[in-house]
Amino acid sequence: MWQPVTLPFKNGSLPRPTLPTPDEIRACTTILWERSSVKVVAVNDEIVVKFGTSLNAWEGQALVYLERYVPSVPAPRLYAMYRDAKQLFLVMQRAPGVPLSSIWRSLTEPEKDDIVTELRKAVDTLRQAKSPWPDFYGGLDGGSVHHYLFWCRKVGGKYLGPFHGEAAFVAGLTGNYRAAIERDGLPDFKARFYETSLLHVLQGHRPTLTHGDIQPKNIVVAEKGRNSRGQRSFDVMLVDWEEAGWYPDFWEYFSATRRSSALPPEAGVFSSPAPRQYYAESPVIEVPPGRSSLR
Repeated sequence: MWQPVTLPFKNGSLPRPTLPTPDEIRACTTILWERSSVKVVAVNDEIVVKFGTSLNAWEGQALVYLERYVPSVPAPRLYAMYRDAKQLFLVMQRAPGVPLSSIWRSLTEPEKDDIVTELRKAVDTLRQAKSPWPDFYGGLDGGSVHHYLFWCRKVGGKYLGPFHGEAAFVAGLTGNYRAAIERDGLPDFKARFYETSLLHVLQGHRPTLTHGDIQPKNIVVAEKGRNSRGQRSFDVMLVDWEEAGWYPDFWEYFSATRRSSALPPEAGVFSSPAPRQYYAESPVIEVPPGRSSLR
């Protein structure tokens, strides 16, 4: 049975390169990404580190889970996870290649098809995994649902969950929508509609292992060869597993296709959910911008 690892954690199952010290990491000038109190730096060609004071361990727990139970999913391996001076450090394998977002428009159709085929394999492998906890909807660390729609809109915000049963998951979603509009003093007609309709429409979906944020910037591709016509083929790796967890089986499709930077649906990475699921879920995920936004 899966149990989240304790910190400090060092991965003893992998050939491990020499790991940098916290001070060496902080001094690194090759910054790949930075936001508020979280930074991602490339220490060298082998190691990338995500660290900061507002970083949470659940992304590291997700990487450990994937390595142990779904190793064929292309995800970075976690070398170490620890805290130092109030900062959390995730020391990871550096994914070779470039973000798909940087080259998608320049690819030929056969090259796009090759990448989509690899992505579909990864998603299908995730969907075949079995949850270690019956009827559980939450993070791979056994905790809350790490998605912005489940960030509690009441005082003292935190992520909601975990939930046991799809009905509880949907109730958490609609309840959080109500909390947002009540906080902003807005009419509750949409909240009442969601509360009475979504529980009837969104049911019968098993807990499914979900990345939660599949978009081109989180897909790293590396050329692995060319055929006789000069068309490239690619290795693919999914990064940024912060929102990963056990969600209803339609969630990967919605979370991936409702973002402005998403791959086009016609790319064919995901199987579309039934129309009634699509139209029921979309209004909640696409909360209008403004005071009632859940973002």
